[in-house]
Amino acid sequence: MSKASIAWDPRDSRGPARPVPGAVRGGTLRILRDADHDHLDPQRIQTIQATALGHLLFRTLTMFAEDGEGGWRLVGDLAEHPGRDVDGDGRTWEFTLKPGLRYEDGRPIAAADVAHGIARSFEESLAGGPQHLQDWLRAAGPYAGPFTDGTDEVPGLEVRDARTLVFRFPQPRPDLPFAAALVTTVPVPRDADTGESYGKAPLASGPYRIAEHVPGERLVLERNPHWDPATDAVRHDHPDRVELELGVDAATQNRRAHAGEGPDAVAVAENNAPEEVAAQLLADPALGPRLRRDRTPLVWYLAINTARVTDVAVRREIARALDKEAVLGAMAGATQGEITHSILSPATIGHRPYPDPHAGGPRGLPDSWDGRTLRLLSRDGAYFTAGAAEVRRSLEAAGFAVELVEIERPRHNAAVLTRGHAYDLYLMCQAADWPGASTLLTGFDGRTLRATGNANYTYLDDPGVNAEIARVSALPADLAAPEWAALDETLTTCHIPLVPVFSYVYLAVRGPRVGGVFTSSFLGTPVYYDAYVTPAAQGGGRG
Repeated sequence: MSKASIAWDPRDSRGPARPVPGAVRGGTLRILRDADHDHLDPQRIQTIQATALGHLLFRTLTMFAEDGEGGWRLVGDLAEHPGRDVDGDGRTWEFTLKPGLRYEDGRPIAAADVAHGIARSFEESLAGGPQHLQDWLRAAGPYAGPFTDGTDEVPGLEVRDARTLVFRFPQPRPDLPFAAALVTTVPVPRDADTGESYGKAPLASGPYRIAEHVPGERLVLERNPHWDPATDAVRHDHPDRVELELGVDAATQNRRAHAGEGPDAVAVAENNAPEEVAAQLLADPALGPRLRRDRTPLVWYLAINTARVTDVAVRREIARALDKEAVLGAMAGATQGEITHSILSPATIGHRPYPDPHAGGPRGLPDSWDGRTLRLLSRDGAYFTAGAAEVRRSLEAAGFAVELVEIERPRHNAAVLTRGHAYDLYLMCQAADWPGASTLLTGFDGRTLRATGNANYTYLDDPGVNAEIARVSALPADLAAPEWAALDETLTTCHIPLVPVFSYVYLAVRGPRVGGVFTSSFLGTPVYYDAYVTPAAQGGGRG
């Protein structure tokens, strides 16, 4: 596989997926996870772990096929190819669905189902998922969703026939093949859509379907009998079942997978090992490939709600006061994080490192500061509150008064992404939705702000920034890359809607009978579409 490419030849999008060396069929893969997923409704999925799980349950128009070593190809998934730029100007794109695609109940997947999936992602009541495609289509005309408007007819989106979709945009959208890989394009039949409750029993289009879900305790997947590997260039269905045990803290996950006893021999620790456990894992030379320590595109930021902290001089003093080393030490430690000063991670096309624009420490509160107490929101759980406590300590040492507010983890993102919320600061972790920088930096476009589901979680609305985002978004990817890098530095230096803190290093272990699991170079978390388990007598597998 080439390091990075779009597979324009339709033959590359046909199944079956490339064989996985050493893979065997059968058995049960176990995934140990610290909490339930925020959503199993495909259009509402935002977290990286839910996206990885979604690879097993759902298909999208396109998909990244990764090789586990940082290489990838963008291929057609539901579609026969990654999209056809009809006029060569990036404004009109056509996708043709593969024949023979079916849901778990045997019904065929139609272009109208993909259109309905996209349409429902506009509904405010279903907010939570990525918004790139919706923002591009909104430029063609107003639309609020199929339940609000009573129609699936999204301006700019045409269902030409049972297998063909056409997108028309007022501005060039050269990144559409990438955006088509997002969960926004998961097909949902209109007659099966139960709105806000759809996530309880979503129709699977991938190799697995939900067999059982006890929220907070377990989620069990079984093979989807109507998934056809001949139509899928990425996924496998090696295990008979995939069982997720929920509510297992990260330390316990990694200790159990490390020991590999009984059912834990086929278990994967999904969450990073805490520092003390990580040290034990790194000290065990026998683990070999069972232990993954991979750089990721994930970056932790201290986000500043610019709608509440409106003075850039105050935001600059927050940035100067923040003790990044202390936050890293509390949340990840030296084995699992690296201090960073840029919004874009090194894994992003267009990344350009630059010195900390706020070095030198606190310089005193500006005269313009009104003296009110900053409200710092944190997810509950020791991992998150430890980092938030160091943020509070840093800012209080600089003279700010800080109130730390804890919220249940599944409710955190919904609160932060709702416009007008009552919090000034919050630690957020994010990666680009595809390799280009646009997926992160367009998140500072004030023109996209809405009531809920905001990608712009800092609520910055600066006309100059908005205009620059519009200009660079229309450029071809190779020309856009250095322009995005310049905007990255401008944002952190001049506007300061957030403070980059550290980039994430994934470190966790899997049981001795698990193979084919690797850390996604896009998601920074394990992905499972190559996973397999070996029989007990055979020992561990490669992967």
